[in-house]
Amino acid sequence: MSQNTSSAGDSPAPLGASAPPGVPAPTAAPVSTAAPAPAGGSSPGRSAPTDGSAPGSGSAGRRTGLAAVAALIVTAILGFGLTRLEFTTSQDNYLNSDSRIAKDNVEYQSLFGGEAMITLFTVAPGSHTADLFTPRNIAQFRKLQRDLDADPHISSVITPLTALEFTDNLVRGTGGDPLTSPAAKMLLGAQARDTDRDSADRRLADSLRTLARVQAVPVAARTLGNPAWIDVLLHDNTGAIRKSLRPFFPSTSTAQMITRLTGNASLREQGDGAHVVERAIAGETFDHASVLTTGSPVLLRNINNYLRGGFLTLGVISLALMAGLLLAAFAVRFRLLPLAVVAVGLIWAFGLAGYIGVPLSVVTIAGLPVLLGVGIDFAVQLHSRIEEESQLDRRGHPVAAAWRGLRRALLVATIAAVLSFCALQFSEVPMIRDFGTLLAIGLPVIVIATALLLVLALDTSERHRPAPAGDYTHGPLGRTIIRLGGLPQITAIPLVLASVAIFAGGIVADGRLTVQTDPEKWVNQDSQVIKDIGILRARAGSASELGVFVRSPNVFDDATASFVGQFANRQLSTHSADLVDASSLVTIVSYLLEVPNTSIVMPTGQDIRAAYAVAPPDIQRSTVNLDMGAMNIVLRTGSGSLERRAAVVDDIRTNTHPPAGITATPSGLAVIGTGLVASFQNNRTQLTYYALIAVFVLLLLCHLSLVRAVLSLVPVLIAVGLSSLIALAIGVDLSPLTAVSGPLIVALCTEFTTLLIYRHLEERARGRGPREAAETSAGRTGRAFAVSALAAVIGVGVLAFSSLPLLRDFGLLVALNVAVALLSALVVLPPLLVWADEHHWVHRGSAGTTPGGTPEGASTAAAAGPAVSAGARIVPQKR
Repeated sequence: MSQNTSSAGDSPAPLGASAPPGVPAPTAAPVSTAAPAPAGGSSPGRSAPTDGSAPGSGSAGRRTGLAAVAALIVTAILGFGLTRLEFTTSQDNYLNSDSRIAKDNVEYQSLFGGEAMITLFTVAPGSHTADLFTPRNIAQFRKLQRDLDADPHISSVITPLTALEFTDNLVRGTGGDPLTSPAAKMLLGAQARDTDRDSADRRLADSLRTLARVQAVPVAARTLGNPAWIDVLLHDNTGAIRKSLRPFFPSTSTAQMITRLTGNASLREQGDGAHVVERAIAGETFDHASVLTTGSPVLLRNINNYLRGGFLTLGVISLALMAGLLLAAFAVRFRLLPLAVVAVGLIWAFGLAGYIGVPLSVVTIAGLPVLLGVGIDFAVQLHSRIEEESQLDRRGHPVAAAWRGLRRALLVATIAAVLSFCALQFSEVPMIRDFGTLLAIGLPVIVIATALLLVLALDTSERHRPAPAGDYTHGPLGRTIIRLGGLPQITAIPLVLASVAIFAGGIVADGRLTVQTDPEKWVNQDSQVIKDIGILRARAGSASELGVFVRSPNVFDDATASFVGQFANRQLSTHSADLVDASSLVTIVSYLLEVPNTSIVMPTGQDIRAAYAVAPPDIQRSTVNLDMGAMNIVLRTGSGSLERRAAVVDDIRTNTHPPAGITATPSGLAVIGTGLVASFQNNRTQLTYYALIAVFVLLLLCHLSLVRAVLSLVPVLIAVGLSSLIALAIGVDLSPLTAVSGPLIVALCTEFTTLLIYRHLEERARGRGPREAAETSAGRTGRAFAVSALAAVIGVGVLAFSSLPLLRDFGLLVALNVAVALLSALVVLPPLLVWADEHHWVHRGSAGTTPGGTPEGASTAAAAGPAVSAGARIVPQKR
């Protein structure tokens, strides 16, 4: 099709109106008559002054220089914001600070301290736990106790020696008489309260056996350095480890030191506390035993350390892969320019995030490669369009012409992406909301930086060294995009029906997907901390705990003692597969009163008061808070997902009915984890629906056409549905990050459909028919779409290099989903556009305006009228 005037979408704007900052608006320049352009759309020459400078180049250069200086100032100011970024793995990432669980945890830690560091002592083969108490080991235990208790990061320390000292205090009587000891009084009292005569007799017999064992050791020999006395304290009358001591002596070959850190500590303070414990143990050797120290503070510290190092590592890998992609596939001048301007945009985006206080967590760190990929996507589109205007259409001002043609599409695509990311604000998980905030703020900032810096750079280049003519439309990338969108029109209705079916299938599949809720599975399984936790769990039966704090007007009354004892017994019985044992001041006494084949008799308040009076200070601090009227129960948990622990917590909340005035509240890290699962699963699927609705409303308002809005969303529905179907087909377990990838898919796929539709409308406004417009769009933009699609996939896929499974799985699965989304846009949308356009549902002729702002259907001569009236001569172009 030959045209002897410029196209409607390419008419020059008023001076300074349509060009981006720093770029001169196009002016009419006299040109000589030229031969028609070849089929590719390029012309043999471009209108330009013979001296190589554009009209007004001096003032344009000054404006460009001022804009560059302004960009440097902005970069310096926002770059300083990078120093304000904070890395965090605190509970505020998982729960709303005003939630019941968060408040309960703050209260619990203020009462009894924070997370526990566990030091496991494993005796050598052929030895037993009793062999730990050599004079040398006892001296080291006491030194550890003194050193750690003196550190402000530590709340309490209970060594194996501390636990035995408590038992020793319970059985010691006045003048060495065991009958006057607190334990003897408790046992005699339980016998008297036992209403079953046979049971009472068995209690008496067992007490007499204990008395005989005690008296068999001379009073002077009843020391913790005497193996015979250790045997009395450590083992019951059956030879087993006493039940009250099992939290500290899990087996006959292991013992534990529990060091509880200061409560409600910051992440840095927790890390410092973990280092204090590790340093205290480091280099120490114990007779007959090996030592291992680990705990949740070590795990959190390692995650935080990874965030700091991994943040930079992922950035470097992303930059390297993007550079390789641009060098290999983006055949334009200054191939790496999009990468450079987006790198500056990332500084702006993350600097702004630092100023407004967006924290970097294990989730928000994923925003770096995602924003890099999406930013390169946008930059490649703009860069390619400028090259198109320069090489094919031979504009006098290709930068301004490209900006005019693409600005509306980029604006709509950016707003659509921001709305998709804003859907994450409806999540009940703070770190997911922070992820959405980072993306919603970062993308527009990167787009602004890209538009400004890319346009400045290329405009400067064009004014000094214009691009030579060239035709890339028949290259492999252009031909590939044309073939992808070359389905016949007859497939249009089946494609629409397929999109609905796939989306519905995705909804069904989503309900069958499982979410990985074991936090230990989210981190590097080859890391030392995971190996240590595995060893701890295998040898001690547990590596985590569930805390319950009990409030009572009088923690030493009979009602409180009876309730705590019965509560612990019930939980261990009901949840035997999930709970290993219970530790509290009440259980220590109640287990002392347990005798095989006897009735259960709960201790009295006076028994608990007597036990508290002889307990070592660290045991007192970790079990009872007299000032606040609270008592602590620690339930050691076995291995399992957070969902299983959530069932335990729910049962405690639902089926625990304490006496009037007494409350029991589950808390601790395990409860925070269960709260995360609940918050995450409450509206996970709805986030994608919110993104779809927001984008649809935007497209409806922008196009003022229901058909265009629906056509834009058909590939999006296919992509969203396929994402769940693919995850189900390959058997992937979702994590809290991969499961909220729906809005990201909506954003990326909508960007492509928006650019495709606006370019189709632009070509239609130039007089092309529906099929020709689709093929011309594909040929001219194929290179840009192929490279930007790969950039988006690489941007997300780079997370596959992370050592954290949480990020690695997100990168792999979402990269696959993004590839599907982009293929859906390139394969499904073109035939739908042609089909609908043939029915006059897409291009409205004289109604409306083109993306460039010119009335649709208006003659190109009329559009160029202002330039012609100014005396410009138009180069004939074959379009």
